[in-house]
Amino acid sequence: MNLKSKSSVGELSQSVFFQKISDICSAVNITIGLEDLLEVSLKETMDLFEATRGSIFILDDDEQNLTLRIARGMGPQEEASMVKRMGHGIVGQVAQLKKPIVVEDISKDGRFGNLKSRKSYRTSSFICAPLLIKDKLIGVINITDKESGHKFNKDEMQLLDFLSTQIALNYRRIQLYQKFKKIVKETQGLKDKLGQSDQEAEHLKKRIIIQEKLATIGKLAGGIAHEFNNPLDGVMRYTNLCVELTKDDDVIRGYLLEIKHGLNRMANIVKNLLACSRNEALNKEKVYFKQSLEHSLGSVKTDLSYKNIHVKKIIDDNIPSIRDLGLERILTNIIRNAIDSMGEGGELTIKAGYESPMLTIVVSDTGVGIPPELVDKIFEPFFTTKDMDKGCGLGLTIVGEVIKSYDGKIDLESHLGKGSTFTIRIPVER
Repeated sequence: MNLKSKSSVGELSQSVFFQKISDICSAVNITIGLEDLLEVSLKETMDLFEATRGSIFILDDDEQNLTLRIARGMGPQEEASMVKRMGHGIVGQVAQLKKPIVVEDISKDGRFGNLKSRKSYRTSSFICAPLLIKDKLIGVINITDKESGHKFNKDEMQLLDFLSTQIALNYRRIQLYQKFKKIVKETQGLKDKLGQSDQEAEHLKKRIIIQEKLATIGKLAGGIAHEFNNPLDGVMRYTNLCVELTKDDDVIRGYLLEIKHGLNRMANIVKNLLACSRNEALNKEKVYFKQSLEHSLGSVKTDLSYKNIHVKKIIDDNIPSIRDLGLERILTNIIRNAIDSMGEGGELTIKAGYESPMLTIVVSDTGVGIPPELVDKIFEPFFTTKDMDKGCGLGLTIVGEVIKSYDGKIDLESHLGKGSTFTIRIPVER
């Protein structure tokens, strides 16, 4: 995605462009109410796209209708009691499909049948994106009518999709904060339930902190992916070519393989940042456990060989295919953590079995183990016990989020000096 296309966001300097994105991502820092947040987010987003009309719809509690909450550039009659049903109209279809769209000219777009642009609209082009947290719909944002009269394009649709993720995260954070304040207020008059309320308040405070960290990742991820991915891809491509051309020189080939290993770690960090910050639509494709496991082990083959770690696999043959929501990502991150925890000559054991409707995966290592007081913190963003040059604390955060998308569970048993065992249970749809 070319985030700084002149046709999409005007001739903004790079610093001004990323500052505008940062302002939208951090809008929650200057607002205390949901309506204020939506108003600030819509205004900043419209300014970024140089648009004169925009709106945000929020999903009702019955999850059947979307009600207009904030609009700019509309007349009072258009705004009054505007409600969209799920699946009806453009906003309703975006909400139901949970995917962004760009329309260059609605009169020529076959996806929307007889729908026509309102006479009050200056142009018939717009972009529309769902506000999602994981796969849970919050609402829909719609942007139209550029001041220049130009049409919107796919780059702008992708940028709005990224920004809608941050708006949804901020919306959820304020909801949690308001609920937290309500609980604190209620506890003042309910001394007999103080213990229980205090525990819930602490739990909500922890969730707020995690949401803040995820929003921070979101601000970083867009810039990092844009700045790193293109040059990193070029360096990796030429490094691979050099490896192929130096097969007879073991010394140089060894140096190049070390460079390649470092580049793969950089690429993995960027991938983990993006996985934390964006909400990916549910994948309908299926994958097989054995295939995903082999891909994961292949990605760490160099590390396994370097540390002389023995891999023991005990895999049942009756495991069915499973939805591809990130099974390989779960395995890769847990295996990489296990390798990092072991010295030379360790043993990695991977077991997997299926008993309807549950797939059970057990990954054990002979590493240093995790102290009991840290077990509850290992899935938090940026928490790590590794040295700064060995990880950024996102691997197990990714694992936890992907397992949630499967409606699964993960348990950890660890003993200092004896290793750790992760047990994952994922329901399989047949």
